[in-house]
Amino acid sequence: MTPDTVLLAHHPLLFAVPAFVPAIAITVVVLVIARRDRVAEARELAAGASTAPQDTAPQDTAPDDTAPDSTPTTLQEDDR
Repeated sequence: MTPDTVLLAHHPLLFAVPAFVPAIAITVVVLVIARRDRVAEARELAAGASTAPQDTAPQDTAPDDTAPDSTPTTLQEDDR
């Protein structure tokens, strides 16, 4: 190669661009759909909270006598 030669692009770069463009496009589409879904869910929750009836009756804070233990139990699978 002579010093006056200007290299505009490398061949490996030209072959790699078509492989990355679809992957980037799919990633962008997935991220946009996920964001729209989260925004829509937040709107639904906000709308549901604002239209929910307000309970004006006093809350009973006494423990439930029918339950033997008021603490929730967590079941774990056996380690095999």
